[in-house]
Order: sequence, then C-alpha cells, then structure tokens
Amino acid sequence: MTLLHKAGTMFFENDEIIEFDINPVILYEKGAFAVDARIYVKSGETSVAKPPVILPPVPDILHPKSIAVVGASKTPGKVGYAVFRNLLNFKGKLYPVNPQAEDILGIPVYKTLSDIPEPVEMVVVAIPAPKVPEIIHEAGKLGAKVAVILTAGFRETGEEGRKLEDELLRVARETGIRIVGPNCLGIIIPPLELNATFDVQSPLSGQIGFISQSGAIITTVLDWSISRRIGFSSVISVGNQSDMGFIEYLQVLDQDPTTYAIILYVEEIRDGRNFIKYASTMRGRKPIIALKSGSSERGQEAASSHTGSLAGSFETYIAAFRQAGVIPAFSLNEAFDIARLAVSEGYPRGKRTIILTNAGGFGVLAADYAEKFGLDMINLPDGVYEELNRLLPDLWSHKNPVDLLGDSNAARFARVFDIMIKFQNFWDIAIVITAPVAMMDPKNLAHEMIRLSRFTRSMVVGCLLGGDSMKAAIDMLGEAHIPNYQDLQDAFRAVGSIISSCVVNGYEEE
Repeated sequence: MTLLHKAGTMFFENDEIIEFDINPVILYEKGAFAVDARIYVKSGETSVAKPPVILPPVPDILHPKSIAVVGASKTPGKVGYAVFRNLLNFKGKLYPVNPQAEDILGIPVYKTLSDIPEPVEMVVVAIPAPKVPEIIHEAGKLGAKVAVILTAGFRETGEEGRKLEDELLRVARETGIRIVGPNCLGIIIPPLELNATFDVQSPLSGQIGFISQSGAIITTVLDWSISRRIGFSSVISVGNQSDMGFIEYLQVLDQDPTTYAIILYVEEIRDGRNFIKYASTMRGRKPIIALKSGSSERGQEAASSHTGSLAGSFETYIAAFRQAGVIPAFSLNEAFDIARLAVSEGYPRGKRTIILTNAGGFGVLAADYAEKFGLDMINLPDGVYEELNRLLPDLWSHKNPVDLLGDSNAARFARVFDIMIKFQNFWDIAIVITAPVAMMDPKNLAHEMIRLSRFTRSMVVGCLLGGDSMKAAIDMLGEAHIPNYQDLQDAFRAVGSIISSCVVNGYEEE
C-alpha cells in the first residue's frame, strides 16, 4: 500500500504528470518494489520559471476587532440583512455600509467604506459581483487585512466569471488584502459570538474546526450539531479559494489553541504539494479528518459547476491524505464521529484494546469490529485474569471481550474498573458496552466510567446502547468529555481511524 500511496502522491503533487505505468511490481513479505516504470508528462514547450509571488501574511481571521459589512440591508430576506443581523452579538466594532440607508437595526450606516473614520480589520462583502473588485480596492486603502466575499458569480459561472475573479485577485494583490471566498457562506467564530454568514443557526462553542468547500453542508451540519451537542472553535466556508485556500486555513487553525481537531469537506485542493507538506507537520498534534467528494464521474462534474473545481482523482486524494497523516472519512457522520473522539480523548498510547460488556451478543460483534478496524484485542494478563475470576460469577467469559453477564449492575462494573486502574499498563483503549437491563442504573455506570477515565492515562469510550433510558447517562459522559456511540460500528470505526493515523504518524505502540 505504501508504494501505491507514494505513486498517488506523485500525481497529487505534480501537475505535469498525466499518466504512469508501473509494471511489473514484485510483492514480498515486508513490502514491494517496482521493476520498471514509465511516466508520461504534458507535451509542449517548457515554460521559463517565474519568480515566486510573495503574498501578504495570512491574517488572524479568528480574532478581528472590527468588521464592516458592505451591502448590509434593512430588508429581511436579503443576504445583507441576514449577515448583519447575525453579527449584532459581535463584541468588536461593527460598521454597516449601504449608500441608500440611514440606519440598519438601529445602527448608523456609512455610505461608503471610505466614510468609516478608522481602520477596519475585516470587510464582509455582499454586493453584486461586478462591483466587488472596486470595493476590495477601497477596503485595501482603508487598511483591511481580510475580505470575506459572500457574493457568487465568479469562476463557478464560466469564462466571464473567471475573468472577473482574476481581476478581483489582481486588486487584492495590489492592495495586500487577503480573500476568503468568493462564493462562500462566510465564517463563524463561536467563542467570539462572531457569525459572518447568512445561516439561521449559530453553533455551540467547542474544539472542532470545520473548513468546508460547501456552504450548504455547513448549514446542514450546524442545524443538527446543536441537538448532538457538538461545538466548534471555528467554521470557515472556503468558496472558490481564489486567494486563501485549505493550506492557509490549516495554518490559522493549527495556531489556534482552542482547536483540538479539524474537519475538512473537500472538492478540490489547489496546491496539493504544499497541502501535503503542511498537513504532515501537524500529525501527532492535531488530527485532520477529510471528507472528499467527487468519487464518481457525475460527482466531479457537479463539483465543477458548484465552485468551479477540478475535482481530480478521488483515489489519488485518498492516497495522498493517508500519506500525510490526514484521516479520510466517507460520510459526515463518520467525520464527526472521529472528531468527537479526537477532541475528547486525543491520540491513544497504542492499540491494545479491552472490551467490557453486560451483553454477550454485543461482545461478539465488538470482537468482529475490533479486528475489522485494526484494534488489538489483547489477552488478559494472569494477574488480571485471576482478579476477575475471583470477582465475577462463574459464567463470565474468561477472556476478552469481558462479558460481565446480563445481571450486572454499576457496582460490578465499578469493581472491574478498579482492576483496570490497578493494572492500567496492559491496555490502551477500554470500550464499555452496556445494554438496557433492569439491574443497571445508567447514570451510576456513567459516574463509574468517568472515574475510570480520570484515574487512567488511557482512552475510555462508551457504547451505552438503547434509547431514552440512556440519555441522562450519555449527557453525563459528554459533560466529562467521554465520547459515547450508540452504534458499535461507529465507535470501532472512529477508534480505528485514530489508530491508523497514529501508525502513519509514528505513534504505533511500542
């Protein structure tokens, strides 16, 4: 697989390569090597290398002290109204700009950006596309560091739109201002109550950074994130990435101490080589989870019309992600399952796993999933076995998974947890699975799981299965930053994904 990953990375990093043929490939016990290879590159004259463009530094988009909204509107239903209304809770200075209005929602309006009497750090733009380059020029003169351009009508619309986007970028380069977008939803910084989007939801504050090439995916995720109690450190809609792209946003979130894990929704990454290089520097510190669309021909066509993206080979992206230590996800739910685990438990010390359950059937399924997703189901050490044998009824499983039997209550689990704490050096991950039974008080079990987590250095994951009877206990685990999954496969897939990233990153157990 390493050979294929590296071959895929060559495609991802080098635009000149259009095809290569590796044949034959010799496989042996510990690897593979290519006997012969032929690489095809684009034809045509070799262009003279241009000097590198020196870009202005990436601004701190997470902590603006002042924001101007160009196109702020007093008409409900317009983008400019929704954005300005969402920004009313912003703690910094807020300036609405509209030549036809006197005030909006009780705040005095400026006719032009130039009328604002002091420098503005961020400009949010919601006006027709042909007028945007002029506004960016004016914003640059005002001293703005970044413009968040919500306006559509650029590269994604065809050749004329592409020319307009080129003009926008030229003006931005002249003035030194950096661009988020265009054709984007905007940005949200929940810890600052900053919502520079036209979404109806303001998400909970948390430790997940979400960078998305689709505004609709953002609005959908934010809508269901509240009921799931998933919080965000920041939400960034990249749009067309005319200037700043995934690399710059990774740099911003990498430096943000409130971001513990990052989720990407990707249609296209413009500079694959530098993305891989930078993402590789983050491995072992902040997990990056990437959901890549465009796995089908129709999906790639849709990506092109959506944001003007050239989606590229899906397999190449996935191989390059893995090579860089980025965790591929194949659904939104999977991405957030992994991120929830990462922000609560971080990287495990290794992959030695023990399963504790009151349900034999779920124990069997758990063993299957452990093997499928790369968890190491360890044998019980003699000392652990002897203590469990003295404690548990005769019919316990006598092996891992440890079936405490269906009549288990929280007190029985607590005594097993005591053994786990005493012998905590033999395991890295404990997955606690319980089904609803009359003898079990789920809240008492949650209390004991929290105690286990606090007195060990290892990963503790809950699978409190069922419905309403488990809700209060699951909430307790969430408040204690212990992830719970109500589907076994989701839990083991998430843990396995983190483990696979650790192996790539050199964190495989000693």
